[in-house]
Amino acid sequence: MRIAYRLLAAALFWLAAGAVHAWPVQVCYHYGCSKQATVDITDEARDWLAGLFNHPTDAATERRQIQQAVLALYLLSAQKSPIWQDKGGDRYDNDGDGRMDCIDHSLNDDAFLRYLANNGWLHFHVVGDIVRRTRWLVAQHFASHITDIDTGQEWVVDSWFNAFGAAPVVVPMALWKEGFSP
Repeated sequence: MRIAYRLLAAALFWLAAGAVHAWPVQVCYHYGCSKQATVDITDEARDWLAGLFNHPTDAATERRQIQQAVLALYLLSAQKSPIWQDKGGDRYDNDGDGRMDCIDHSLNDDAFLRYLANNGWLHFHVVGDIVRRTRWLVAQHFASHITDIDTGQEWVVDSWFNAFGAAPVVVPMALWKEGFSP
């Protein structure tokens, strides 16, 4: 699996280098979205993403495609921002410039999902509002979410748990609300 992600990163780096026309997406970082960067998605990278969603078969497959696409968009974003320094969760970030908390991740994941949806690539899901869970009165966690069009089941797309370079988790929202952590 790691080899596949390394090949994906190499392909996206090559695609980003050939920018003639770019599609901007805004990303944020440094906790609480205090810093932002504009990431230009080249025509080549856009074509690669479109190809990823070219032949949708079912909602479960599309959720795996969403994981790959969100990871790819993070890899592209790391070329224009220091987010590659982000560690999983918040504990190990120290004072790295590219650190991201769950607010940053939820907003970035949401921007990436809306980019995919606005391009007409999502066939089995709609993008919903960012969701929040609260545990122990003060511990809050935010994530983006999607809804399966056919079943109405809500899913959370959450890249906060893992260090940079890992695909986001996609889990049922009910499980996530219970305190899910991989």
